[in-house]
Amino acid sequence: MMDTDILEMLDEIGRSSVARLNPAVTVPGDTAMARREKVLHAIRGTILPRRLEFTAANGDCLAIEVNSSRVTDVFRVPSGVAPDFETELRQDLAVKLAQLVTDIACAPAPLQLISLQPDTALEADDVGITFSEIEASCADMEQPVEPVISIVDASPESLKPTEETPEADSTDALAQRFFDGAEQFAQGRVLIADGAALLADGACKDGEPLHPKPDLLASFARDLARWDDDTTNTMDHPQLIVIRPSGGKGTGLAVLNDGTNTALAVHEARKLGAVVNLWAALKRPDG
Repeated sequence: MMDTDILEMLDEIGRSSVARLNPAVTVPGDTAMARREKVLHAIRGTILPRRLEFTAANGDCLAIEVNSSRVTDVFRVPSGVAPDFETELRQDLAVKLAQLVTDIACAPAPLQLISLQPDTALEADDVGITFSEIEASCADMEQPVEPVISIVDASPESLKPTEETPEADSTDALAQRFFDGAEQFAQGRVLIADGAALLADGACKDGEPLHPKPDLLASFARDLARWDDDTTNTMDHPQLIVIRPSGGKGTGLAVLNDGTNTALAVHEARKLGAVVNLWAALKRPDG
């Protein structure tokens, strides 16, 4: 390469370069599977000691210490307790790390990555769990799927209340009636008012695995309020929102917002038809 070519190349780099105002970079990938591959790629490509922090759009964060393509410590996890590198078996650590990588990849996009200097110098015996071990454990897991969100039309003309059934009666306590009716198909149910749980049943009861924490319900209520603000001119109450895995298998979530209270029903994805049937029954004048 001639000197002039090098100068032209440097000049082009100078013209096209844009200063980054944020240390975070976006992990590419339109699907959870693609994002998981990129998270694994980031681990594999980290040779010098670094602290990698992956943060999803909902605030979930996975912070890990990586050196020579090995994870040597976990500082923060999206949920639960971080694995203990001092006491847990190597194969167990590999499975848990693979699950953490999968969980953060399945969290809402965009996924942001920040690479930082480690807080402390690595110890000589910090061999960590290799990229290959984590990748192999990921391969043994079910492939992550993207949730699909659908909005069900809340006010079809044929279902408008008649003079004999005033509009106030049609929406009053609709969330309560959806909560009651979902008992036939739901694994767990929650009735929410003012950001707190009024009722919880099944797998969502206190002490059960799907019981929502108060701060999670408060955050959900705020998100729903913002949704109401954004759609106030285009959608009326009541509204039914269904969230299901794109593959049609696994667990789905049905959310009914009547404008005052909100009912949540956790159900098998294959029972989506039962959700829609209950919705249609409640919306009928005699519902």
